[in-house]
Amino acid sequence: MNTKRAKFIVRFPSALRMAGLSLAVLLPCVSRAERLFVGILETDSYQSVIYGASAFSRLADLPLALEWVQGALDRATCLPSFTGVDRNRPLRIVQTVETQKPVGAGNPANVAIIPLTDDGRTVLDALAAVYRKQTRVEPFTRFEEPASTNLTPVVTVVVVKRHLFTSSSAEAVLWAWENRSLLLDAPPQSIPGTLRVLVNPQRLADLTGVRSDKAGAFVNTDRFLRECETFSFALTFESQALTLTVRGRPTAGTGLARLVAAMRPPRATLWHGVPDRAFFASVSACDAPQLWDPYLGSQRLSLVRPYAGIAPTNGFSGDCLISLSPTRDQRGICLVQIEPVVQTADAEKAIRSLHTVSHADGITLKPLPARRAATGVEIVSYRLAFHAPEAEAEGKTDVSILNTLLELFLKQAVLETAVTEGFVITTVGPVQTLDGELTELTFRERQLTLERRLRMQDPALADTPLTSGANLRLASLMRHLVSIIPNVKPEHLRPFPTGGDGAALGLGRGANGAFTASLRFGTAELAALQRINRDGRAVLQELFFQMFSSQMMGTQ
Repeated sequence: MNTKRAKFIVRFPSALRMAGLSLAVLLPCVSRAERLFVGILETDSYQSVIYGASAFSRLADLPLALEWVQGALDRATCLPSFTGVDRNRPLRIVQTVETQKPVGAGNPANVAIIPLTDDGRTVLDALAAVYRKQTRVEPFTRFEEPASTNLTPVVTVVVVKRHLFTSSSAEAVLWAWENRSLLLDAPPQSIPGTLRVLVNPQRLADLTGVRSDKAGAFVNTDRFLRECETFSFALTFESQALTLTVRGRPTAGTGLARLVAAMRPPRATLWHGVPDRAFFASVSACDAPQLWDPYLGSQRLSLVRPYAGIAPTNGFSGDCLISLSPTRDQRGICLVQIEPVVQTADAEKAIRSLHTVSHADGITLKPLPARRAATGVEIVSYRLAFHAPEAEAEGKTDVSILNTLLELFLKQAVLETAVTEGFVITTVGPVQTLDGELTELTFRERQLTLERRLRMQDPALADTPLTSGANLRLASLMRHLVSIIPNVKPEHLRPFPTGGDGAALGLGRGANGAFTASLRFGTAELAALQRINRDGRAVLQELFFQMFSSQMMGTQ
């Protein structure tokens, strides 16, 4: 099914036109209308979804996950129970939108395509038992006046080849019935996952444009979707993890197509450079990193690649390794960035000019005297200064929570950078953090690199050349941050478990310009975050207040 051109128009067959007044009772809006395909969700079976969600919610300490999945399926199928439903056959839910009506309740509308164990009598009897009014116009049945407020107020159904089409919208059911052969015979999606969704990206962008204002500060989803020719994603529930897989193909000639073409696998040595103790690590490669800018939001952090925009783009190879780790004495935290350079002179000039650049994120760099490491490498240092971002100064946004936290933990930190052995290395952390990184710039070979781990986490990435990968252990990071707060006590650390493997993200480029992304959340990590949210929130508030008060007193 071509998601870009998928366009279905409701045409009422002669049998329905002859129904006349009876059809008008069943379908109040029988005027000719145009409905467009938005997306289709499919799963191998209802049973597989429930089993997967149950195992995931139990180990992740998220009982609401199972309730959310069950509730979503109940609302989408519009059934009071699953009696008479074949729980071991594929289930599909199709969403369409009527272009002549405003977007709101009932538009877009879902149509569930439910496999049956019989000819539909069992399900129809169950609906008749809980709805006091029903109207029958062959082949449709409309149920109204439910006995319980938890049920869908109005449901229209039709039985097609041991399948039941159900929806709260009579027009949507009629559309699905007219296109029943196309919907029933559609091949299963190739993307692996418990729940698989194929969408029309342009139509989805129209529907989500209003809701993406807040996300627009971080990612431009509207532009991203509109430049996709095909787009699909899958959600997999397992006992060990929750995995989101995204697959798409950009439209030829768009900026997204040029970006995907510019992505390539990073240098193999960088995969081996990820520290074992890292809370966050990212390895990526792109021949034209500036092509990412139109798809990223306005929120940027100048501490990440601070020399970007100063040195010529062709002065760097496009490969980059970023990691956030504890300091070697375990009493601090440091951000390390390693990027191969092509033109050493341009890079050296750029790192000496960081204080001349004005950033809108409220972070400025004040130059400190240069020094030399024991290895003889010249190190350029800067002091960090935090102030209100430009937007806040104009009264457009609230106080930046991120800058407040950065100032708390980076009060004594400095930015140090140097060019050596064909790399530009930048650290943000305690003084002389860079000295230790220079001595360990060996990229010793590891058996289980981040790249190999990403390939094992999702079958969709197994045969795809990885262009970038990242890992985040948020629970361990929060525990470490609490441990380095002054005057912390052992009882303060009890609500903060170390978590598991964390979350991992992999991005790869396939054939014909297609891309695949996989985001995996470990259940142990989610369970740890649940405990922190439940038991550690009050501790965090107390410790942050003490730390902030102490720094304010020291400033006075």
